[in-house]
Amino acid sequence: MGIEADFSLEAFEQLMNAIPDIIASEIVRAFSYLGEQCVRRVRDRSAQESWIDQTGNLRSSIGYAVYEDGRVLIESAFEQVGSGTQGGSEGRRLVEELASKYSETYALVIVAGMSYAEYVEAKNNKDVLASTELWARSKMNEYLERAKERAENKVRQLQKQLGL
Repeated sequence: MGIEADFSLEAFEQLMNAIPDIIASEIVRAFSYLGEQCVRRVRDRSAQESWIDQTGNLRSSIGYAVYEDGRVLIESAFEQVGSGTQGGSEGRRLVEELASKYSETYALVIVAGMSYAEYVEAKNNKDVLASTELWARSKMNEYLERAKERAENKVRQLQKQLGL
């Protein structure tokens, strides 16, 4: 008794080759969206909720990056706040510096690039990144679950297109 597949090996190979790219793009999409939300949460708070800007550099240095195996895939804009011209460049520098720490994984990193960010948080008892980190950790599984669902839907659509 012989059993034959009713689809082509080429179509099956095409599907198998596409799956890792679909998964990767959905992970990056989820991390990027979460990163944008984190930046908004930190930068858009009032002085009473966070800290009083002197130069705008600290708020300008707030941003995020999405890494894949040590490479920066996506980086936030580090938009200038007030006269904080130094903040954006310090945020970008920190993003590049941290890339090597995430050489074997996908990662979302939120940064406050100014060297005194820790001081503002610890010594002045002001919230720079702490509450946003906790919030992001609480949302991560939800965002990755949605990414998984989107990836599964895309794989099913591709299966149909390929006649599998």
